[in-house]
Order: sequence, then structure tokens, then C-alpha cells
Amino acid sequence: MKVLFVSGEAKPFIKTGGLGDVAFYLPKTLKKLGVDIRVILPKYEKIPDKYKSKMIHLGEKYIDLSWRKVYLGIDFLKIDGVEYYFIDNEYYFKRKEIYGEFDDCERFAFFSKGVLEALSLIDFKPDIIHCNDWHSGLVPMYNKIFNYNFKTIYTIHNLRFQGVFGQENIEDILGVSKGEVFHKRGLEYKGGLSFMKGGINYSDFITTVSNSYVEEIKTKEYGEGLDGVFREYSWKLKGILNGIDKKYYIPNRSKNAKKLELQKRLGLEESLKIPIISMITRLDRQKGLDILLEKIEEILKENIQFVLLGTGEKIYENSLKEIENKYKNKISINITFDENFAKEIYEGSDLFLMPSYFEPCGLSQLIAMNYGTLPLVREIGGLKDTVEPYNEYENIGTGFSFKGYTSEELYKVIMYALSTYKNKKRWNEIGRRAKKKDYSWNSSGIKYIDLYKEVVELF
Repeated sequence: MKVLFVSGEAKPFIKTGGLGDVAFYLPKTLKKLGVDIRVILPKYEKIPDKYKSKMIHLGEKYIDLSWRKVYLGIDFLKIDGVEYYFIDNEYYFKRKEIYGEFDDCERFAFFSKGVLEALSLIDFKPDIIHCNDWHSGLVPMYNKIFNYNFKTIYTIHNLRFQGVFGQENIEDILGVSKGEVFHKRGLEYKGGLSFMKGGINYSDFITTVSNSYVEEIKTKEYGEGLDGVFREYSWKLKGILNGIDKKYYIPNRSKNAKKLELQKRLGLEESLKIPIISMITRLDRQKGLDILLEKIEEILKENIQFVLLGTGEKIYENSLKEIENKYKNKISINITFDENFAKEIYEGSDLFLMPSYFEPCGLSQLIAMNYGTLPLVREIGGLKDTVEPYNEYENIGTGFSFKGYTSEELYKVIMYALSTYKNKKRWNEIGRRAKKKDYSWNSSGIKYIDLYKEVVELF
């Protein structure tokens, strides 16, 4: 089985979110399971020199992008047994940021077409081209319209970000006729064009990152204007849960020792009796910051400590820092991101909050459970699929959960979790169950291999 995995980012080269993790761990796992999988992504300026200096240049050509003749270079690097290809064009990718540029439509149209054109330079003919999120959403479209004749799978990691641009770009940049693609079974989306809708309509199969999210995106509330499309394509839509690298998140000391170290580092009272509630998150409405902020001062009246790590929208950063100034001895707000610091927080905390408005999969709850830190989540998407709510009567469950997106429900379940924490024997039992759960990439990889075989055979 030969697979080309297409992503806008991939750890360790460049990462802005969960997609970067998936594009590193899933191919690495599939390689170990016997798949000849190779990853292709843009050669961004922000890729560290220690990787760029080792890349091997395989060749170059000029490709058509509407009326433009555009340079396409292809570089190569092998790390941990996985082969990576980098599409090179300094005009498009030598930028300060990797997304959010004024010409993202042109940049990622070039990337999508370049993926298909680069195959003649790398001597690799995949059985499947596996595309991810909007950055590679036009690969299936170009594949169909220009008869490259590859089998394609398209994975949606976050439907909120669709790559939406004006319809005037279709002929001027994409290089296809408007009549051919500007319709409901093509790219048309609310009067503009959506790269993600292209990936959905033109791919042979669609996946997303949890079973519950599959059903949620068929509804108006969570479908982001594409719910009807997903209902129509139910027959080619499947959920496969993401995983974590359990070896990377191995507890290296006792939880009590890590908790005291964390409290000392953050200038909080050093006490094993005080529960630490933590969040490691992007500061965004999606992550439930609104309902948390409505109740955080009431929560801080309890005998608890609260730790947050993350960056995002200024309104949340400022609100959280104001609260920190008011409750300095009980709260630590860290407006940054540091992966090693994040691991210290996961391991040293008692309760981990994810009150998300929506969450396609979520990785943080899986990491927390691997450290025996109990997740407290909203029953949505991948959170619902991975966290079993604690039942005190049957003594089952791996965390705590609530259904409605309200501050009252969040507050109520936090209070319930804090009352449960007083029974340390019971709390530790829940933690041991959480640690035993297998959410490794190996399980996900096997499901992808089954899907690859199905797509090759059926399409």
C-alpha cells in the first residue's frame, strides 16, 4: 500500500495545532504497520534551519496556475524512517506566517496543484492521496478535473476553518472554468468558494476525527453551512479517532512529587490537599472560555488552585490576567506555549478542564488521562467518545462530563468533581482506570489501513 499524506503542517518542521501532531504521528505509525506512506507539505521559511540544511533537492519544474507559469521545486528529508517532501516556492512560502496571508487562496491553490505535479519529480505513484483540512482541499478537485486518476481520501480536522475566498478567484487563480466548479457539488459556498467543500465533493471518501463529530456535522448547529452535504454523503463519511504517542507522555515521577514541583514553580501554596484544576488550550470561544469566565470567580472561592497555559484572542488573555491579579495566590495564567511546561501541568494537575463548545476530537483529554489526571469535559465530539463519566454508584468512569453549553452546568460538575476529590481512594481509582485506556496511534492506524484497502477496492 502506497500513500501520499498531504498536510499544511507537520511536526517537527512546523506546527500551529493538532493537525501538525497528526501529520507526524499517524504516518510514523502507519510506516511501522507496513504502509509505504510519505508526507508532503510546503517548504515554509519558518522551518528550522537544522532541517532545511539537511534537505536534498530532487528537482524542479514550472506548472500552470491559471495564466501564470509558476516555479515548483521539490526537496526531500527522511526522519524516523518516514520520507518527507517539501514543495518549494519562495514567493508563496517565504513568509513570516504560514497561514493568514493576503494571498492564501493563490498560495494553497498552488500547493494543491503542486502536490499532483510533484509526483513526476519524486518517482512515487501512490495508491491513495490522503488530504487534510482546507489547505489541501483542492487536491481532489484538480485530481478529478485534470484526470490525474488517483484515489483520494479527505480528512476534516476542524470544519470551522474552510478556506473561503471570493468567487472571482476561480478562473483567475484556480485555472478552471467557473461553470465547471461553481455549484453545490463543486466549490460554491455562500456566494464564494470553499477549498474544504472541494475536498468533500471531489474526494472518494471523507473522514473526520471522531464518531460523534460525524453525526454533529450533519446538524445545522455544528455543520458550518455544510450539514446538508454531509447528510447527502453519509455513505462515504466515517469517523476515526486520533491518538497520542503514549511513549512521549510517560509519567517520570510520582504524581505527588510533580504536583508539589508545579506549585513551587508557579508560586502557589505547596500542598497535596489543594486540588489543581488546569487548562492547556487555545484561547478561543470554541474552547469554552466564555462559560468558564462567567463562573471562574465563584470557582476560585473554593479551596482550589487554577493553572492555565495558552495563547489566543486578546479578550480572553486580558480577562484571565485581570482575574489573576485579583487572586494571585490561587491562580496562574501563562500566556505562552511551551510543550515541556505543558507536560509538567498535565502531570502535576488533578483535574483537567475542556468545556468546549465543539471539539472534533481533542488530544488534551487523552494526554491528561495518560498521566492519571481526570478530564472534565463537555459531552461533544471526541470528548464524548473518549471520556466515560464517573458514576459513583457503580464506581465506573474515567472523568467527569456535562451536556449543555452553560456556565451553570459547568460549575455544577466542577463542584461534583471537587466533592469526589475528597475521597482520595476513589479519586485514585478513577485515575488508574483513565491511565489504562488505550488511545494510542496504533489503534487509529489499523483503522486507516482498513479504510485505505476499502477505497482502493471499491473506487
